[in-house]
Amino acid sequence: MASMDGPPRETTAPESAAHHTDHLPLAGPEPRPIRRRGLAMRLLGLVLLFSLSLSLVSTSALVYRDYQHELGDIEDRLQEIESSRLNSLAGSLWHMDTAQIRLELEGILKLPDMQALEVREVFNASSKPVVIAVGTRAGRDELARVYPIIYGDRGQPRVVGHLYVEATLDGVYGRLKETALVTLVSQVGSILLMSLFILYVVWRLVTRHLVTIATYLRHYDVHAPAPTLRLIRRAPREPDELDDMVAAFNSLCVGLEAAYQDLTRTNLALERDIEDRKAAEAQVVRLNRELETRVRQRTAELEGANKELSTFSYSVSHDLRAPLRRIEGFVSILFEEYGVVLDARGKHCLERIRSGTRDMAGMIDSFLKLSRATTGELQVEPIDLSSVAGEIVAELAEHHPDHPVSVEIQRGLEVKGDRRLMSAAIANLLENSWKFTRGRPDPKVTFGTCEKDGREVFFVTDNGSGFDMAFVDRLFAPFNRLPNAEGMEGVGIGLATVHRVIVRHGGKVWAEGSPGQGATFYFTCWEGMRNE
Repeated sequence: MASMDGPPRETTAPESAAHHTDHLPLAGPEPRPIRRRGLAMRLLGLVLLFSLSLSLVSTSALVYRDYQHELGDIEDRLQEIESSRLNSLAGSLWHMDTAQIRLELEGILKLPDMQALEVREVFNASSKPVVIAVGTRAGRDELARVYPIIYGDRGQPRVVGHLYVEATLDGVYGRLKETALVTLVSQVGSILLMSLFILYVVWRLVTRHLVTIATYLRHYDVHAPAPTLRLIRRAPREPDELDDMVAAFNSLCVGLEAAYQDLTRTNLALERDIEDRKAAEAQVVRLNRELETRVRQRTAELEGANKELSTFSYSVSHDLRAPLRRIEGFVSILFEEYGVVLDARGKHCLERIRSGTRDMAGMIDSFLKLSRATTGELQVEPIDLSSVAGEIVAELAEHHPDHPVSVEIQRGLEVKGDRRLMSAAIANLLENSWKFTRGRPDPKVTFGTCEKDGREVFFVTDNGSGFDMAFVDRLFAPFNRLPNAEGMEGVGIGLATVHRVIVRHGGKVWAEGSPGQGATFYFTCWEGMRNE
């Protein structure tokens, strides 16, 4: 504990906790007077309350001890009266010496705390009993005794009277009150002086420094750091609790200021980041506007292209079919009217012309199907693919009675999409498998679903001639046929139609196969979206 003597000096935390060496030393604020309800006053009140309570208890114990002592003294005097005065009183009473009896009673009355005495002769029928009394009986808060007066008459003890002795307690109570008052006054004075001294010590060593620390903290601003906190007092030989508190706060200030600087730098970085983000957002808005403009332009171009394609499709379906019908009609006329004059080579040429017109008509139909697959608005609805596939298989079996195929269709295959386009895609896949299983002893086609990479995938697989994976990129290109498709019917538009239908339904289509081992075509719908 620091000494209270000598001039005060500034004390601060150890050098490791000091900071802001560029600031002027802090002369601590002028200590405030002791507050009425401050820590020191509350401590004083508690000390006084405890000390007064202890004083009351100790004084009560002292008074009680003195009370018992006073009562013991009175009892000793009564015993002394019994042992030393009864014999002389017996002789005086036997000889009826009333003056001597009164003189002895007055002598006893002068003893401390004696209130009243009375000698009463034992009643004798021959004469009136003698009664001699001194003092005044009180009748309350007194000690009274009655002793028999015995006289030895010719060697025989004889009760000749009784001595009544009454002692008062008024003197005892007075002395006890005086003792209690003196004791309380002296103890209260000592307690008050000690409490004031404790109050001064607490204020000198603790409270005023707490006020200094509180004032420093009240004016501390992390934006404008103050000089190092110092206490104005004599430096103790060893750092005490206040020094530890000051050192801890100075270290805390260093950490707060470092954290504030870091926070300031972070805020500046965040502000720059916000500005960059705003600039990026503005650029995104500008790009979105440009994109929307381009989309509108492309949409307009696409609508124009679709209109042109529709016009072209109309021309194909009407303008190109008319010449083909005329060619086929003239071929029929030649067969009917000049067939008898044509030789075998002429008939063969006419058959080639007829076959060419039919192939051309098939190409026109396929082209129109491909065009319909990429135009028009989708009419999305729930589709039972299992039922659709069953109907298509029934039609294929009817159209190709010479080529029976074992077909397995998984039940409950459902998807949401355009019924017309999805039916065309399933028909092309099943027709493709049906076609390439020709020549197999046990042709088999399966339509179902499986799971790949956590997603549902539809598949059509067969045990047909298959294909070389080197040509897989050519499968879905329009009017493109693989080498093993030579001699097979078709113009190479079916799988291209499947590809465009699946793409319009937000999915993907791909194929796997090997020569002579069959092929499997996979497709998905609405990838990245819920099939609702």
